[in-house]
Amino acid sequence: MISLDVMPQNQRLTGTLFVMASSLGFAVVPTITKTAYDQGANALGVMTPRFIIAGALITLIRLLFGKKEGWPSLKLAIGMMLIGAIGVTAVSLLYFLAIGQIDSSLAIVLWYAYPVVVLLLAWIFENKRPSASLVIPLILTLTGIAISAGQVSGGKTSAIVLVVTSSLIFAFYITVLSKVTKKMGLLTGASFLNVGTALGYIVVCLFATDSFAPDFPTTPKVWLLIAGAAIVGTTLPFLCSLAALHRIPTGMYSIITTLEPVWHIIMGVIFLGETMTNNRIFGASLTVGGLLLFSALEVRNKDASTPVTI
Repeated sequence: MISLDVMPQNQRLTGTLFVMASSLGFAVVPTITKTAYDQGANALGVMTPRFIIAGALITLIRLLFGKKEGWPSLKLAIGMMLIGAIGVTAVSLLYFLAIGQIDSSLAIVLWYAYPVVVLLLAWIFENKRPSASLVIPLILTLTGIAISAGQVSGGKTSAIVLVVTSSLIFAFYITVLSKVTKKMGLLTGASFLNVGTALGYIVVCLFATDSFAPDFPTTPKVWLLIAGAAIVGTTLPFLCSLAALHRIPTGMYSIITTLEPVWHIIMGVIFLGETMTNNRIFGASLTVGGLLLFSALEVRNKDASTPVTI
């Protein structure tokens, strides 16, 4: 891992800015999506075109500027597409179904239970026992999530189930994804991942029941918003993530991305009129603080970092 002491200051600064821009871009998507919901669209009707557009754009960029990466074997390419078609599709669809019922600022805090699950999976399947130093950040994170869950009003338990299930699936697929991405270029991997996700959504649309059928936008304004989600909220964040990973150590990248829930909360408050009560602020602070401490302590154990999105 590159030492921060010898890293050029301008490289560290630009890398940090790229990570923050990436996180901000991903945080825009829930705001755009909930706005589309208000205009009659639903999760399938928004996410399907989002990933079709993003998959096409990232693939075009890969073909034009990623030729040096080379192509992986057919087996690896299919594997990456399946991770997108099954993993990313399930994670994003469940999450965006949930934010149709609860505030996005609450949903993102609940969703960030996944690092705890990743840690437990590594312990169970790879015999990587967590160190005692991780106990405090894990307690902080879980306490913050519990407090946040208590802020969800009665009758919306299903939304909590959707978010937590999304987070659990993400924990499983990110474990697999981290192994597959080491065997191909980052831009190539991002292309196959997003194309696979687009195909996954198309399949879901084709076999969806009437009650779950996609409601696509009916106005040019909403289609422009979805195009914005595909470009500003998917394609550009992926590219910013790749640019950042070429400039700063993966550990530093991971720590900075931990602040992503903060962007989601800010977006929800400013553009969706979501209210942050004292308990919400306290719960979110504990969660983000625990995640920051967790990432800082785990920094030396991270071999690679892969930009992912919901």
